[in-house]
Amino acid sequence: MKLTANTIIKLYIDAIGQDAFKDFYEHNWEARKKEIQKLLRTEYDFDIIHDTNFQRVMDILNDFADWALKNDYINSWDKYAILDLLIPYLHAIQFTPQNVISNREFCEYTIMYSICNAYKRTVQEALKTKDFNNNRSDAILFAIYQFNFYLPSNEYTKIVEPLEGVFDLFLALVKDKKQLFQYWNDKKYEIDEKDSTDLKILIHRWTKSESSRPSWKVIKLFMNEDLLPDDNLIYQPFPDMSGKDLYLTFRRKIFPAYFITNFFDSLSKHGLINETSKEMIQNGIRLFYRHFLVTKEESLSQKELQNPMFCMLYRFLMKDDMGYDFNTDTAQWFKRYLF
Repeated sequence: MKLTANTIIKLYIDAIGQDAFKDFYEHNWEARKKEIQKLLRTEYDFDIIHDTNFQRVMDILNDFADWALKNDYINSWDKYAILDLLIPYLHAIQFTPQNVISNREFCEYTIMYSICNAYKRTVQEALKTKDFNNNRSDAILFAIYQFNFYLPSNEYTKIVEPLEGVFDLFLALVKDKKQLFQYWNDKKYEIDEKDSTDLKILIHRWTKSESSRPSWKVIKLFMNEDLLPDDNLIYQPFPDMSGKDLYLTFRRKIFPAYFITNFFDSLSKHGLINETSKEMIQNGIRLFYRHFLVTKEESLSQKELQNPMFCMLYRFLMKDDMGYDFNTDTAQWFKRYLF
């Protein structure tokens, strides 16, 4: 698939999914569906940020994010992070020569930048609040935990998919998984999964296989229902957080993980990123979490230095090297951020 602004917008909306938009628009879905389909066929102006059709796309995405926030599917930080994944990607395409855009390395670095931008914005917004009192380390720690799809108990030694990590993270806190799965299975009639009667098997399938991701109906089940039968079923490592609070934290991570997983699956399916690049990006984020939360060493290991994703995150968040100008040659521009 050719990398254009239209392509990225289409993959981005596909990652949210038609069923999610249908729920959002409710009775007005048919009219809104036609509008979205028309916008997906649009060829956007070179100066896309000022294109009126693109402004309408952003209005739709922003309204959807507000709806998800109102329904407690995401938190306010997730809303901005989800939108921040899109804008830099389109900026980079806009200001880059076509012979560079066709390069797979460009696609890889653009995705990396978009991810770093989401972390960066979270840090910047956190520093504006009184809670952090201009403490950059605390703001970085906050940003890391906002997008933590990994399992801390193994000290960030495994690469995991975001959706897999969210379920692993929650299930690690459950005292009696058999009791929890039994309770969840009693609710499963709502999601109409006909090929299995065991939700444990389905969760394993959703999180491990690109060919069997959960539907919006499944995701919505976990976000809408109170699927925690008893506070005492959950270990409570934080004295000020009840089991209910921990479940709500898990619930609010499901949609961002679902969206990010779908988006990467689409990029991979259409040849805009290969498995090697995907693994490098996931591994770089994992290494950054491990460096910041576990090893806390001042020097960087060879493994860290050799991973472009780690290096870009390190520059963005640790070295305050966060300002860019897109009107330069993007290929050279990106390489400044690799050691």
